[in-house]
Amino acid sequence: MVAANIESINNIYKKSIAYFALFQACIIKRPFNLFHRKNLYIRTSEVQRNFGNKTTWDTSFEAHFKQFAAEANQAVFSNGQQNKAINLDVFDIEEKFDLIYIDTPYISQKGSGVDYHSFYHFLEGLVNYSNWSGMIDYKTKHKRLKRTSSVWTDKNKIYSAFDRLFKKFRESILVVSYRADGIPTIDELIYLLKKYKSNVEELKRKQYKYVLSTNHSEEVLLIGKS
Repeated sequence: MVAANIESINNIYKKSIAYFALFQACIIKRPFNLFHRKNLYIRTSEVQRNFGNKTTWDTSFEAHFKQFAAEANQAVFSNGQQNKAINLDVFDIEEKFDLIYIDTPYISQKGSGVDYHSFYHFLEGLVNYSNWSGMIDYKTKHKRLKRTSSVWTDKNKIYSAFDRLFKKFRESILVVSYRADGIPTIDELIYLLKKYKSNVEELKRKQYKYVLSTNHSEEVLLIGKS
């Protein structure tokens, strides 16, 4: 089993690259690059296709793994600094930073949040392979992980979550990326930022459309400085 073999790698950097390659190989083989539905039949059905990812789907996991491992290795460089990656709840981080980039899950105007835990549950299971069986919600068709609550996907808690986050890092430059048609609105985010920052700038709007959506939206970048 690939996941078990990766866990036996002693070098933490090589192990990270191996997990990256495995995850990317899994994602690229999935319909819509997600694990949120029992829809593997879209890839495996013997039907005529008129879209461009059939070649990707037909390529072996081994080939994809080697490709992404090579890409990761080519991206490694030294910036001459001591670098640190932190995997914690944002409210549990104690360090201070010059700049904080905030790109939280998005809540639509209808109040539904983007649940990345559900979208990529399979990868979470892989990286917790020895405990995976106890994490699965067996009542679901696609065997997702048991639900966990998050303030970032709750329309009733999202305002206080942003306020708490801005307050926690009020000594840092705050850069916030969010959709123009979301909850909170851009004006509401600016209002919350101005509680802690004297200078708030709306830098840019970029139009885009999700592959599974017919709606066009705009991505907005807000910068808060003291």
